[in-house]
Amino acid sequence: MKSIPARTVLYSICISFMSPVISQAQDTINDYCKQSIKESLVPIHPGTPGKQEFWNKNSRMFKNAPSFNNNGKSWLFNESRTYRYTAFSFTDHKEYTFLANTPYEALTPIWDKIPNGNIYLKVEGIGTNGMDIDLAGSRMFYKSPVFCPPYPGPRYSYKQALLKGLKFLYNQPYIKNWYFTGKPDHQEYPLYCYPAKIAGTLIYGMLMYHKYFPENDTSMVIARKAADYLMKTAEPAGSPLACFPQVYEGQALTAGRFSKELILMQPAETGEVFLYLYEATRDQQYLDYAINIANTYAKNQLPNGTWYIRINKETGKPVTEVLCIPIGIINFLTLLIDKYHQEQFKPVIAPAVTWIMNNPVKTYDWTGQFEDYAAASPYENLTKYEAAWFAQYLLENRDKDSSYEGMAKELIAFCEDQFVFWEKPDIYDSFGTLANRWAVPCTAEQYQGYVPVDASSDHMINTYLKAYKILGEPIFLEKAKALANTIVNIQDENGKVPTFLTPTLPEFWLNCMIASLMMFEEMSSVE
Repeated sequence: MKSIPARTVLYSICISFMSPVISQAQDTINDYCKQSIKESLVPIHPGTPGKQEFWNKNSRMFKNAPSFNNNGKSWLFNESRTYRYTAFSFTDHKEYTFLANTPYEALTPIWDKIPNGNIYLKVEGIGTNGMDIDLAGSRMFYKSPVFCPPYPGPRYSYKQALLKGLKFLYNQPYIKNWYFTGKPDHQEYPLYCYPAKIAGTLIYGMLMYHKYFPENDTSMVIARKAADYLMKTAEPAGSPLACFPQVYEGQALTAGRFSKELILMQPAETGEVFLYLYEATRDQQYLDYAINIANTYAKNQLPNGTWYIRINKETGKPVTEVLCIPIGIINFLTLLIDKYHQEQFKPVIAPAVTWIMNNPVKTYDWTGQFEDYAAASPYENLTKYEAAWFAQYLLENRDKDSSYEGMAKELIAFCEDQFVFWEKPDIYDSFGTLANRWAVPCTAEQYQGYVPVDASSDHMINTYLKAYKILGEPIFLEKAKALANTIVNIQDENGKVPTFLTPTLPEFWLNCMIASLMMFEEMSSVE
């Protein structure tokens, strides 16, 4: 009789002891899948004709069962009593149908039966005689997979990714150049055409570097010189937007097109960076500058509680009637109040929050507010940034109102539904490239830039992490880890984190990588 190798016996013994653990882990994974499928049957902020706008008219994909405005205008619909919904799947080439009493029902009855992939939906009105049929509406869309682990783990720890990234950041010539010249090197790095965003986040990057490599004082010098440059070139005292940093400089990319404008969300972001710099240096001028930015916000607030998104910096007049979603301004002013006792800004915050509640929270018009894109018409260019930020705000203040938690969860679901990809999608991105080359899981930025960006994933990771810490629901932590691991795994050996999670777009945004470093630091606390 042939003897059994000792290692085989040992392996069998180990497996027998480990099998309950393996089984338990698999059960947890299955629970996440089941939970995600169950949650996907609930439509997100569905519309009702004449009462509630349908936010998804320009949407390309859905995880949650959508409902559409199929209110046809033909002769038949005045007498229709039944509507037939037919979804054709390009994955299995089958039709999935159900009947309803209105043409704008959610696809819940068939949603968990339709396979993931491209779908053609048509809604037909059926006359009272059962014979007359007319088309109420139709559209194509992509049904995207819900969260269902396991997903790839990280190649190394979040802390290692952070340190590698900080070293890469510090050693870039266009960053070290600040030490010698005190100004941006536009030739070496063209994206300095957005000085408030790029130089502002560079300050935070250098503060992080000094935190982990305190023996190097050069990084602090760079941070201060970048800050001094932003203050020196800011709008002068007495001007309509006094002390606001320059959003555009030079003619590169869209800076020339928008050279006379300021986008109102950016100064708040820069102001927060100056507060971090004040904490590191205790130099009063940085705190004073942040307060001056806040003063200008207070002076320019509209009676309705918000601000115009784009202002002509010479005249102080709006260049578009589009309003800004001011959650970034609220967060900046809240920090000034809570940490620096600037109570004078409390009257600014309350109407700004009320405006958000009365507008995008109701309409779901979470329009993008990006410095390199023009202001968009309603629902044309939705993004997840302001929606997720406001979800975080609601979670942090959920003790004030029992409805805040539910609102926050629906906003997070909206962001995931429209912008998070757990698997490679069978769609074309905004630049006409098949998206099956994306690194997944990942997060797209906005409708007009429907490509995965590291900072967009960072933003969702931070949102999931906030939800986990406040609500204690483990699925949020698992979602954060799944997205974070992709960022770790695409990091170059030299420490660089690519901006786009697709090989077709090599452009590198410094602010996005710094957002990834901040994310690595946050995630290292839950490793």
